[in-house]
Amino acid sequence: MSGAPDKTYGKETASAERRDAQRYAFVCPVEVIDVAGTTAISARTSDLSLHGCYIDTLNPLPVGTRVRLQLNKNNQRLELRAEVTSCHPGGMGVVFERLSPVQQGTVVRWLESTFAAAEVPFQAARSTAAAADDPKKKTHFAVRLLQILERKGVLTHSEAAELLRDLDS
Repeated sequence: MSGAPDKTYGKETASAERRDAQRYAFVCPVEVIDVAGTTAISARTSDLSLHGCYIDTLNPLPVGTRVRLQLNKNNQRLELRAEVTSCHPGGMGVVFERLSPVQQGTVVRWLESTFAAAEVPFQAARSTAAAADDPKKKTHFAVRLLQILERKGVLTHSEAAELLRDLDS
């Protein structure tokens, strides 16, 4: 390799997992550029807090790497500096360096808009689902949910099959 430290998936990652703020689901495109300017990654966030975010990428940077982030959401661009605090196969956690009041305001607005957009459809979907007491629809929903969870790797094939057997009994 080119003198860069090896990626760390062990103890350093676990000790860096302590979070100061709750993270919320938040997906947006992000450009990650190491401060040295030698690496640029186009990726996406999967969650966001006032202090950091998680970035989905097949090429996470090593723990301790200082980066510049460019996040884009709803025609707004947020540029800030951060440090990689955790590294996993498939992604990395970063903690933001000092945010200006303007940067912090943007993060807060994005989080607030995420809450507002997520709450109304969820409540409407829940009331619609409660009105539909058709057992066939509920079974179809359960089967689809299990298939999605298995495809995403949340459940193993045997766990999904066991739950499907339970559904039939």
